[in-house]
Amino acid sequence: MRFAVAALVTLVLAGGSHSSARLAVLGFQSDYSPAALIGENAKAMTVVGVDGVGLTGPGAVSAPTAADRHQLAVAHAHGLKAVLLVANWSNTINDFSEPLAYKTLGSSEKTDAAAAALATDVAKGGWDGVSVDLEALAPRDTAGLARFVSDLRADLPGGDSLTICLTAATTLGGYAAMGYDLPALATSVDQIVLMTYDDHGPWEKTPGPIGPLPWQRASVTALEHDVPAGKIFLGVANYAYAWRPHSVASLTVAQARSLVAHWHASPRWIASAGEWRAKLDDGSTVWWSDKRSMSVRLGLARTLGVHGIAVWSLGTGDLLP
Repeated sequence: MRFAVAALVTLVLAGGSHSSARLAVLGFQSDYSPAALIGENAKAMTVVGVDGVGLTGPGAVSAPTAADRHQLAVAHAHGLKAVLLVANWSNTINDFSEPLAYKTLGSSEKTDAAAAALATDVAKGGWDGVSVDLEALAPRDTAGLARFVSDLRADLPGGDSLTICLTAATTLGGYAAMGYDLPALATSVDQIVLMTYDDHGPWEKTPGPIGPLPWQRASVTALEHDVPAGKIFLGVANYAYAWRPHSVASLTVAQARSLVAHWHASPRWIASAGEWRAKLDDGSTVWWSDKRSMSVRLGLARTLGVHGIAVWSLGTGDLLP
């Protein structure tokens, strides 16, 4: 999932991470977010993931926009690599669309065409790689998704990175149910961005932490049955959700703090989750993940021995730690 337009992305550094080495940090950046955020976070990042382009029909991918290219230019100006995110987001339903993805993934010819078109745009535009963010998939998409990333690996310029964003699950069966052939995907990509956020969110009525630590650990443990730890990015939220009597809203971290201050509530750090929670007098509950949360996840990533962390997003929360 991605905040607001919903999310994830890729990194160029390959190989395992070590407790004594600096962890890789991937910062997601929406193309509509201020490009200045890249410079403000540059020292804390190793790569920027720009969101990006999308599947638009059978075998078709939208082209990078002027806004995408500007984010790329700013990243390069700060000495950072920038990778292009491709998603199956549908403005019609305001969510990720499995039927839209299947129009491409259901045909080897269309899958090959989409990969070739995307690789061409990456090469011509001077991007440093691709991250595949096809979400809300089903078992019927399994073979097509594996073929898509395999095609991209073959079509991308040598040296460009390729990652894939996976929705988190705590069992191998859970990953399979979402259309993921983990061994096949791990063979093709440099890293897997494990989207260990949105364990709770606006789609449910019961408030809860966005990416609680025990759930994150369990998701990584399950993934490691088929994927080396050194290929995994631990996903980290940098945003908020508010469960209110009239609606459930997605908020930036700043909006969450402002709402809590407006109601003169006292936020509480929930150490077991590694996030903040506040209960308001109108019956609302607010959860958010911020700079402190990200710092905790950096420690967790070192403990787990994964490649690094991937933060969604620069435009919705605090500066990276």
